[in-house]
Amino acid sequence: MSEALKGFDPKSIYDEASRDYEDAARDFWQYISLRTVERLGVRAGERVLDVPCGSGASLVLAAERVSPGGTVVGIDYAEQMVVIAREKALSAGLANVELSVADMTTLDSNQEPFDAVVCSLGLFFADDMPGLLRSLCDLLRPGGRIGVAVFGELVFDPMRQVFVETVAELAPGLEVLQPWRRTEDLSVLRGVFEAAGIADVDIVTDDDRLPLRSPDDWWRIIMGSGFRRTIAALDDSTAGELRKRCDACIAENAIDHIVSRTHYAVAGAKT
Repeated sequence: MSEALKGFDPKSIYDEASRDYEDAARDFWQYISLRTVERLGVRAGERVLDVPCGSGASLVLAAERVSPGGTVVGIDYAEQMVVIAREKALSAGLANVELSVADMTTLDSNQEPFDAVVCSLGLFFADDMPGLLRSLCDLLRPGGRIGVAVFGELVFDPMRQVFVETVAELAPGLEVLQPWRRTEDLSVLRGVFEAAGIADVDIVTDDDRLPLRSPDDWWRIIMGSGFRRTIAALDDSTAGELRKRCDACIAENAIDHIVSRTHYAVAGAKT
């Protein structure tokens, strides 16, 4: 695994977490994928690429928006995520969806071009982020556009800090890997686009207040997200104590919501 990700393996983590991811995503981050599609303004008849498509939230919405006559291609290299996305598409009766398991950094640039590319919560998993943006823009037809969503400086706060600090107390030396922090700073995100040769990018930032109905909700987030990797690195006893302390913090401080910040970037093909 690359130095950039410090041993964080998205494929294995999200394959293992796929069902828990789907459960937590509905309440705590699915809206990000949906807004990315909305900000791109995909239209009937368009050909859209969704990468990484995850469990299919943006894929289904985009497929509905491009009908009739349009197509959505979904790519993810976590096989179980693609399984769930396919289930969603079938359940919605969508016949204009193509899904496959593949690495988003090695897509064939000779395929039929796309009108739009959706990249929600995936950019920060690429070793070479400008390189990924360049390759995705190479898949666009003239006049095409790309929509990218990344987490900002706030992610599930204040419980993220509690989690990280408690891990440090219980397991000194174990780093809580957070690849999404690579692009949390707005200037860094703009710099990635500039390095990719994309000069004209429009970025909007939203802060969202998400209800935390019980301590169980927080653990749903942990087990359905990249934080699951930290739990896998702990023994059962330590993981149990970690959850106990997080639960106590929520109860003692009457924490009934968390806040997440998201940067949404929309740009045309690179210059």
